[in-house]
Amino acid sequence: MSSLIDKEREFHNKRFAHGDDRDAQLKYYWAIAPQGDSFWELIQDASRGAKVLEYGCSTGGRSAQLGLIANRVEGIDISDVAIEHARKQCSAPNVAFHVMDAMNMTFADETFDLVFGSGIIHHLDTARSMDEIWRVLKPGGQALFWEPLGLNPAINFYRRVTPGARTPDEHPLLPRDYQLMRNRFGKMDAEYFGLSTLAAVPFRHMSFAPIVRQILSRIDSAILKIPTVNMLAWYSIIRLTK
Repeated sequence: MSSLIDKEREFHNKRFAHGDDRDAQLKYYWAIAPQGDSFWELIQDASRGAKVLEYGCSTGGRSAQLGLIANRVEGIDISDVAIEHARKQCSAPNVAFHVMDAMNMTFADETFDLVFGSGIIHHLDTARSMDEIWRVLKPGGQALFWEPLGLNPAINFYRRVTPGARTPDEHPLLPRDYQLMRNRFGKMDAEYFGLSTLAAVPFRHMSFAPIVRQILSRIDSAILKIPTVNMLAWYSIIRLTK
């Protein structure tokens, strides 16, 4: 497991030290930007007056924003370069950043009301991360995650031809990962996004693009409610309750 951690740290240290060179991939996030905004709204609503952990905080921009409404915010990341940036950019007394292994955290049991992360679980061992998140959450606390899925053949083909955009050990989530979450938490809700909406990406600079995206998003919201079909989505919002 230490080899996994070391490789993840090396990859992300290079990324944060030299800038994110994934421009060719980042354009696709336009297709699911409204859902990403909804995810951030969920986090803000759950953070008010709460003790919050950002699980994989990167350079800490979101943790810093939440410091204005939360009681306390802790951010962890495996990258010491990212944490150095976070500490320089945020000096709020109720926000702290730590270099920490997400699967072996040093926080006490039942510390947080909310744990959240974006694109982090698929870098980890799902069972171990769920055990740690469960441990540090208070009874009744919740965890919110924004994660990619790994069953869509077209998306997986794109991943194979762009290997430099991701770490070798990351694994977009599969049905067994969702089952592990359900097994650990009992209560899990998930919404799925990014199937037909990806077809709108080539038109994203056109004046009519938001309308096309909205129409395709409505189609997705219907078909991605169908079991098994939903696992062909690109991303999901996951809500876990202890």
